[in-house]
Amino acid sequence: MSYPEHLILFLILFTGFIIWGKYGSSTKNEVNYWMYSLLPILTYSVITGSRYGWGPDYLAYKIRLETALTYDEEQLGFKWINQTIKLLNIDYVGGFIIYSLIFMTSCFILIRSYRKASVYMYYFVIPATLLFVTNAIRQGLALSFVFLGLYFLNKKNWFGIVLSVFVGYSIHSSILVTVVIIGAVYLLIKKPIHWIISIPLYLFFTFLFDPARIGFISEYISKYVSFDNSFQSYIDQSDIWFGEEAATDIYEQNLFALLTSSLFYISIIYLGYVALKFRSHPHIVYIYNLVVIGIVMYRVVFTFEILRRIAEPLVMLYFIVLGYAFFIIYSKSGEMHRHFSKNIKNVKNQFFPYYKFFVACTVFYLVLFFGRFIFLNPTAIFYWNK
Repeated sequence: MSYPEHLILFLILFTGFIIWGKYGSSTKNEVNYWMYSLLPILTYSVITGSRYGWGPDYLAYKIRLETALTYDEEQLGFKWINQTIKLLNIDYVGGFIIYSLIFMTSCFILIRSYRKASVYMYYFVIPATLLFVTNAIRQGLALSFVFLGLYFLNKKNWFGIVLSVFVGYSIHSSILVTVVIIGAVYLLIKKPIHWIISIPLYLFFTFLFDPARIGFISEYISKYVSFDNSFQSYIDQSDIWFGEEAATDIYEQNLFALLTSSLFYISIIYLGYVALKFRSHPHIVYIYNLVVIGIVMYRVVFTFEILRRIAEPLVMLYFIVLGYAFFIIYSKSGEMHRHFSKNIKNVKNQFFPYYKFFVACTVFYLVLFFGRFIFLNPTAIFYWNK
C-alpha cells in the first residue's frame, strides 16, 4: 500500500484537475482565469515538488540544487535557474517545487490557447506527463519551454519560438532532437496520418519486431551526431546506450500490461484521427501526427532507455489529442457539439460502432495504471518520509 499522504494528495491532485477542466477552464476573462488557475498549478507544484527520491536522477539534482553556487554545471540555463534558487535561500524541496511550477504553468499556457476545446485536456495532462517529468527531471524542465514553443508556433510568433527553444536548449540540449522532429512534422505533414497506416505499424513493432535489431544505429550515432558536453557522453558511448546490449528487460511488459497499453495507444490514434476528420483543427493536426510518430517510435525503442527519452516527449502530447477527441464526443456546449449531433448519421458508419470501445479502453487503462500508482506505490515517498 502507498503512504496515506501519497494516496490522499494524489487523489486530490487528479480529482482537482478534472474539476478544474469541467468548471474552471470555461472562465472567459483572462485575468480571472489566471487567478483561479493558481490553485491547480500550485497544488500540482507543491505535491510533485515535495516528492523524494523518485527516479534515478533525483539525488543527483538534489545535490546540484544544494551546491548550485559551486557546482560545475555545463548547461548555462539550468545553472542560472539553480543559482537563482540558491541565492533566494530556497532549499532543494523548494527547487523541485519551482521546476514543477515552471512545467505546469507552461502546460496551462499551451492548453489555454485551445479555448473551448481545452476542457478535457486538463483531465489528461497529469497522466500524460507526470511520470516522465518527475523521473527525467532536467529534460522535463527543458520540455516546459518546448510546450511554450508550441504555443508560440500556434500563434506564429517566431521570436517566441526561437527564445523558447534557446532557453530549453540551455537547460537540456537533447530537446533539440524534439524540436527538429516537431519542425519537420509541422512543415511536411499537413494531414492526419491515417489510422489504417499507423495502427498496423504500431501492431507490427509491438508484437512482431525485435527491438534489439536497432542496435546497429550505435555506429552511425557515434560517427555523425554531436551535442554539447553534457549530452555528448551518451553519443560517445553509443554502443553502450544504443547498441544491442543497451536493451534492458526492466522495460519488458507482461502480456496483460502489453495488451492494455497497446489498446490504450491504439485508442488514442483512432479517436484522434476520427475527431480531426470530423472537425479538423490546424493547431492539433500536427500535434496528432507528432503523437502518432512518437507512439510508433516508442514501441521500436521500448527497451532502450535513452532512445525512449526521445520518443516519450512526443507521446506526452497525447493530452492535447485525446482531450480534443473527448471534446468532440462529449462536450455539451459550443458549435462543435451541435455540429456533431446534427450530423450524427453522416459519421455513424465510420465512427459510432467503435468509439465507445476505444473510449472505454483509454479510461480503463488510465484508471488501472494510475490507480496502482496512487494506491499501490509504497516506494513513492515525500521528503518528510525519508
